[in-house]
Amino acid sequence: MVEVVDQIRDAASCLQNLLATFKRLEESNALRVTCNGSTTSGLKARVRELEAQVDERAHETARLRGQVHDLEGQIRHVVEQKDVEIAKLHARLEALDEQLKQAESDGEGSDEWTHHADTIPSPKSPHHGGSMGYQFEDDFDDDDPPVASPDAGSPSVRRHRASFSLLQCSSSDNVRDVFIPPHRTIRTKCHAKNNVQMTWTNASRGPKTILLVKKPNEPTVAQTMREVATWLMTAKHMRVFLEPVVHAEEGLDGTLTWTDAADWHDKQHEIDLVVSFGGDGTVLWVSSLFKTNVPPVFSFAMGSLGFLTPFEVARYEDHLSKLIRGGFNLSLRHRLVCTIVRAPTSKVDSQIDTTANAMIPIHALNEVVVDRGLGAALVELDCFCDDVALTKISADGIIIASPTGSTAYSLSAGGSMTHPRYYL
Repeated sequence: MVEVVDQIRDAASCLQNLLATFKRLEESNALRVTCNGSTTSGLKARVRELEAQVDERAHETARLRGQVHDLEGQIRHVVEQKDVEIAKLHARLEALDEQLKQAESDGEGSDEWTHHADTIPSPKSPHHGGSMGYQFEDDFDDDDPPVASPDAGSPSVRRHRASFSLLQCSSSDNVRDVFIPPHRTIRTKCHAKNNVQMTWTNASRGPKTILLVKKPNEPTVAQTMREVATWLMTAKHMRVFLEPVVHAEEGLDGTLTWTDAADWHDKQHEIDLVVSFGGDGTVLWVSSLFKTNVPPVFSFAMGSLGFLTPFEVARYEDHLSKLIRGGFNLSLRHRLVCTIVRAPTSKVDSQIDTTANAMIPIHALNEVVVDRGLGAALVELDCFCDDVALTKISADGIIIASPTGSTAYSLSAGGSMTHPRYYL
């Protein structure tokens, strides 16, 4: 009997456990159904949010496509305008080239005009009247051309620089001006600017003669110059000039030079381009070589300073090919013109116009310095501008710097820097 009761208890206990298990299973299924319902609701909300974002992105894409279409239309319009302007420029250059040919055939290429084309006159003499000062090319009367000096050599056999034109663009009013410098020299009183493009007026009359100037006592620079000179003569068929000292040192076959100052006076008017290898000092030396007008100077940076040397020599073939082909930008730089007038030595000389004692003008790219020299006392200087007294200076001296020279001696002495585009 006791055994039967124990069995009944065990069966009841198992039944209770089974009922508890069934209850737990029911609760778990109910919880799972609840979780699945909440997850589905969240996913539906997320899908609706993504659909809204897709619609917004679609509207934004359509708007951007419209803007791109408008910009493409504007670009096409600008390109068409540019093509029209280029066509007009080419037509104008062709017309000007025809005018130059006609002028040469009409006799404007005579010996007198040929000599005047490549020389700058001395200061005005008493015979011309007027005050002491430098004479620009627009001071001449077209009906009274200057006469070639008898010691200028034979102009009839002299080579001349290639003709070129300058295209100046003004960003303020979108104006393009084409200027053909008379006599193949840039002598203008306008402000120096960087947005000036130079083109050769005739491809067949492009540059033929190039002067190479290098920094001295630098084997690497000398090697580079020899490489460039050989490339210019073989690949571009150029006449290459070297300075007499460099020509003797290098002994490079095919290069040319000059013998003395008189020979250089004639040869410098044949130079179409100058290529310098060095720093700013080399560019200053190039400026000192040319006593009158300076042809375009292309400067490779191979020195310590580089205000005036913006090009890397590693790409000299690309740079010089573009230079010879034409259509390159220029940075016009002013040079100062200094004329020294000696004081009269006697009463008789004092009665003569002082312009008769004027020396040949000196051109300076950086500055003109008037100082006390070896004297210990201060100098007293009377400063005039256009015959108007400015001030009296009592000092060691005075530095008159160009915008290019404002970063050199003038800056070291406490002066201010001036941008090259400003005319002083």
